[in-house]
Amino acid sequence: MSEQSQPISDEAFPFDPAEYRMGESIGYLMARAKNVLSHGVEQEVDGLDITHAQATCLMMLAAGRGSTVTDLGRELNCDMGSVTRLLSRLEKRGLIERQRSDADRRVVDLSITPAGQILVNQLPQIYCRVLNRHFRGFSEAELQTFRSMLHRIIGNNSG
Repeated sequence: MSEQSQPISDEAFPFDPAEYRMGESIGYLMARAKNVLSHGVEQEVDGLDITHAQATCLMMLAAGRGSTVTDLGRELNCDMGSVTRLLSRLEKRGLIERQRSDADRRVVDLSITPAGQILVNQLPQIYCRVLNRHFRGFSEAELQTFRSMLHRIIGNNSG
């Protein structure tokens, strides 16, 4: 294994403030890439008369990644007030329903309506179209490596 491909030890810190250049910072580039992808999705879902945030919320509910405002707020890294307003717009459009939990009346459970499910069924095609456009030219191996690296970044935050 070459020196460049050696994993960084816990004692070594690869980022040096003296060498920091914002435009080349991994954090900055990740944020820019996320913004580019989000903008692509935003343009695509506009035809469905929803926002990217609303589409993401619907997909999370459909995938079981949350069933309450608190769950979604945590998953979206968003304050509860913003999530509540987003859910109110979805509910007003008849895409989700809110119902008080029988087990704990303080909890409001969320579910997707049949109209919301029709929309959810269209979203994977939109997301894949955006991803295919932005990841054009990447090999399957590169995508797997990238996905693995993202999982590692996320995992490093769990302690």
